[in-house]
Amino acid sequence: MSNKPVKSFRAGACNASVFANERKGEIGPAKVLTIAFSCRYRDEATGEWKDAASMRPNEVARAVLVLQKALEFCWLQARGDGEIPE
Repeated sequence: MSNKPVKSFRAGACNASVFANERKGEIGPAKVLTIAFSCRYRDEATGEWKDAASMRPNEVARAVLVLQKALEFCWLQARGDGEIPE
């Protein structure tokens, strides 16, 4: 599988990306969707981008939105167990 996401959703500093990963199943290899989430901020002192450990309420709303969109995408693409049909 590729390291490139299948689909990404961004709102402000929050990002949810959907990846197609291959795993060993009972009847052979299967493609499974996974979601990676990050909310980043720029450290004013150093100028470096860092992962947020806490969020303001409007950032929480953005986080919920991008995660919901990623989940909807996965559910529309995959079977109930998360596997992508061939």
